[in-house]
Amino acid sequence: MRGWLFGLLVLLLLAPSATMAAEIRHADHIWQDENRLLVRLYLDMSLPDVLADALANGVVVNFRSEVRLERARGILGERTLQSAGKVVRLEYYALSRHYLVTDLERQQMDFAPTVGDALEMLARRLGRVVLEVDRDALRPGRDYTLASRVQLDHTALPLPLQWDARLRGAYGTQLGWYRWSLE
Repeated sequence: MRGWLFGLLVLLLLAPSATMAAEIRHADHIWQDENRLLVRLYLDMSLPDVLADALANGVVVNFRSEVRLERARGILGERTLQSAGKVVRLEYYALSRHYLVTDLERQQMDFAPTVGDALEMLARRLGRVVLEVDRDALRPGRDYTLASRVQLDHTALPLPLQWDARLRGAYGTQLGWYRWSLE
């Protein structure tokens, strides 16, 4: 029994840890009009080596940001009233040595000469999500919160890379949802 536990401990120590590749530093929101709530996420993003190598070899990488408007229900948790998401694609073109960042919702494209510039554009695109909310349906005195998260879309990767990214923790994000109050 001790040998088995010792082997498990050694395996855990030698296994690569997940690097925090996307983190929400801060978030806020503004009403654009009576029914449109713009959620702004301020992200820190980086690419682990396995994804940087995949990009250099022609693999397209998709990232997804999700935002939810929730109402607290006491001990029962939160109830989602409205949700929205955004998918942004990152590609590398070796012949031109440029990165292409594409907002798939708006079909808006930006070129970046370096991976750092591409990650800044990616963070800006992922960090702007619009929720369609009926402002009159929000009742005063109730506790409403906004929740958001950013993830790598594993399903858009080739199958061998999906397993590699999941097993080695190649792309780590914040655990759970980032929450703040709707005031």
